Amino acid sequence: MTPETQTRYPPLPVTLKDGSRTVIRPLALDDGEALSAFYAGVPREDLRFYYPHALDREHALRNAALADSPHEVVLVLASGEGIGGYSWYRWDEGAEKSGFGICISRPYQELGAGTALLTRLLEIAKSVGPPVMSLTVQLANARALKLYTRMGFHPVREQMCERDPSLGFPPEPEYYMEAQVR
Repeated sequence: MTPETQTRYPPLPVTLKDGSRTVIRPLALDDGEALSAFYAGVPREDLRFYYPHALDREHALRNAALADSPHEVVLVLASGEGIGGYSWYRWDEGAEKSGFGICISRPYQELGAGTALLTRLLEIAKSVGPPVMSLTVQLANARALKLYTRMGFHPVREQMCERDPSLGFPPEPEYYMEAQVR
């Protein structure tokens, strides 16, 4: 997210369903360790929902190093306890579609954090990036599927999520979904 775009979309205070206050803001260049700590808090059984995106320190540091990239928008849900959620969309130069991902830590789930992050991301996508946002979601991830559908994504096709067998997660059905963002 370029510094110019960050200026147009400054940090946004958010009140969650439980009354707690947090901020949605762009990922910063110095957020690598905080993002790494966030990734480390994702329970093993939830990692299957983020494949093929590795949630490890190496990727956290790399993601933060790209915080000012003109080909991605990355937002975090930040509070005094650190990062409680992370959402992004990325694209190649000239692409008609961007990829999308979101991860909410368990303490922030069911509080509207995912809706708040995705709402802000879609707001920014109206002026930055390709006109179509795409994602994959395992059919077993009913909560995410409900959020994406409510936010305007529609299934394009059902496919199998084929994973590296060494991860210990078997293949499972998923939807490839898209949303027209402008």
